[in-house]
Amino acid sequence: MANLTFYLWFSFNVILLIHIAHEAILLLHALAHRTKKKVLAADAHLPFVTVQLPLYNEKYVVERLLEAVARLDYPRELLEVQILDDSNDETSAIIQDFLANLSGPSFQFTHLRRHDRSGFKAGALGYGLKLAKGELIAIFDADFVPDPKFLLHTLAHFENPKVGMVQTRWLHINEHDSIITRAQAIMLNTHFTVEHMGRSHANGFINFNGTAGVWRKECIEAAGGWQADTLTEDLDLSFRAQMKGWKFKYLFDVGSPAELPATFDAWRTQQFRWSKGGAQCLVKNFSALWKSDVSASSKWLGTFHLLSSSIYLVVAGILLLSPAVYYLQKTNAIQVPFMNTLTTIGPLGIVSILLIFFTGDMMASRNKLRSALLYIPSVFVYLSMATGISLYMVFGIVEAYLGKSSPFVRTPKFGNTTGLTSRVKRGYSFKKEYSILALEILALSYGLFWMVTCFYSFNALTFSYGLIILLGFSLSIFFKNKTFRWKR
Repeated sequence: MANLTFYLWFSFNVILLIHIAHEAILLLHALAHRTKKKVLAADAHLPFVTVQLPLYNEKYVVERLLEAVARLDYPRELLEVQILDDSNDETSAIIQDFLANLSGPSFQFTHLRRHDRSGFKAGALGYGLKLAKGELIAIFDADFVPDPKFLLHTLAHFENPKVGMVQTRWLHINEHDSIITRAQAIMLNTHFTVEHMGRSHANGFINFNGTAGVWRKECIEAAGGWQADTLTEDLDLSFRAQMKGWKFKYLFDVGSPAELPATFDAWRTQQFRWSKGGAQCLVKNFSALWKSDVSASSKWLGTFHLLSSSIYLVVAGILLLSPAVYYLQKTNAIQVPFMNTLTTIGPLGIVSILLIFFTGDMMASRNKLRSALLYIPSVFVYLSMATGISLYMVFGIVEAYLGKSSPFVRTPKFGNTTGLTSRVKRGYSFKKEYSILALEILALSYGLFWMVTCFYSFNALTFSYGLIILLGFSLSIFFKNKTFRWKR
């Protein structure tokens, strides 16, 4: 039994190292290339643009979004704003008050309401697209604060008629509000540097991130339009468009400020949608990808891309088996040739991940010294957070593979830090998954067991894994609605 546990654990680690090797290749491409800002020429043809704002119950942030959009630097006669409002709370009244109080010359704002939320965000975007007058479609989620120069920095890339979408990098308004938001920033910084830049320059598919990007309307329609059969309609449409030959551009040097989820539960809700949606896109698009006319390298990179969310299946296995493997190793219960050498695969994987995260974070950070000083505690918290959601993510990924659908659940946004705690308490509640909660309690007890078992035997690796498991599932069970803000 001990040997079987080791072989299973080793197999998971080999799969993880393959994933890490793929990330390392992307990192090398990202380090070798940088895209500079490209601004529209003074005499350039200016297209008509539609800005779409898909909203559902965004009472804390909607006014901030509308004020930012109203400041966009673009000719008033060449831009319309569609407020795609599916809300059933105070959000709609706030929108009406904002529109009623608009003064001076402004863009054309249209407040669109549907009879129901069919198709969720994809349905709202598709509904607005039928009415859109623009040949280019800019999209912003409710928690974004677009820069006034956003359109001037993105539209120049559409001078190439083959470009179907331009994506900008997310910046983080509240990155340093708490250890929770700082930990999230490390993950997102790595995504927008290592993965997006790497794929962009390695002939791979990049994806629209659901917001802070601009689409060519013709591209959306040619790729089959917005479809609501996955939770990540943005990733799905991105693959369908690029498989048809459309080119995507990623602009690292154009930033779009946004709000990070303020609580663990809000972040977990977001990650569940992304992970399950990614697995749904794998099921939906894998066969079409390999039948398409894109290059072999694009197919391989696209496959790794679609598989990325499923890495939670591997991570959960490694986390749960690692304490037992290192304990059995120290007690000589595992009888495998070269065991001491083979078990170094675990620390090797962790060190590799930490280096990739550190590089990606440094590439994106403005204050590199501050980010470097906060890196160790922040990345430890991130690993604990990822551990705490791992079982929930596995649950969603398996559901996706089995074809079980689930509703699109918005990520709650709470606005600026003043009065944040009270807003969180009055925030939005979610369906309780008691079967997952029971498993999480068992996992927490499992981590505590290994900590106590190894405390006196000084088995550092087993103790460390037990601690991460304990902290991660404690966050998920006991502290999911805490903001963990720094003292000010």
